Amino acid sequence: MTELNHAVFLWFNLDGGTPKIWLDLARFASLTLPQWLVVATLAVAFAGAAPARQTAWRALLSCAAAAAAAYALKPLFHWQRPFVLGLGTRWVEHAADPTFPSSHACVFAALAVALLLAPARGPRGWLLKALALAAALLISWSRMALGLHFPLDVLGGWCIGLLVALAVQQAWTRLARRGSGA
Repeated sequence: MTELNHAVFLWFNLDGGTPKIWLDLARFASLTLPQWLVVATLAVAFAGAAPARQTAWRALLSCAAAAAAAYALKPLFHWQRPFVLGLGTRWVEHAADPTFPSSHACVFAALAVALLLAPARGPRGWLLKALALAAALLISWSRMALGLHFPLDVLGGWCIGLLVALAVQQAWTRLARRGSGA
């Protein structure tokens, strides 16, 4: 499994011959896009229409719970980052802390799944869902492209993010039913 994980990582990891636009896209996806997504979700949570506010709060709760889960799990796994093992090219500075699961993949998978679970309200709702999924996939790709994570780190992050978003959705629904007396 390790050999396959390393081989797939090297396929995703950008090298010195990669066109600059791909490197710029990976840096944007890893360093800027996550901040924009959080700010946009917070803006909707505070200033959006009522149904959108509720979806945004559920998505933010999913993100926070996913981040907590990822940080709680990291010390349990002593998997090293690719650059620590001398594999691939690292394009941004990063601590040599444990790599599994990818916190970026975990948090933004949770965000995407939380939005996918929300009722779609017309074409804009479906577009938002597609954009959230695309953003989460782009962020996940960028972590490997920049030499920071192996594919199994990202896959583990997605699995945790999915489970956390589903758990938050279920808890939110139960609390809403209790609050309405149903």
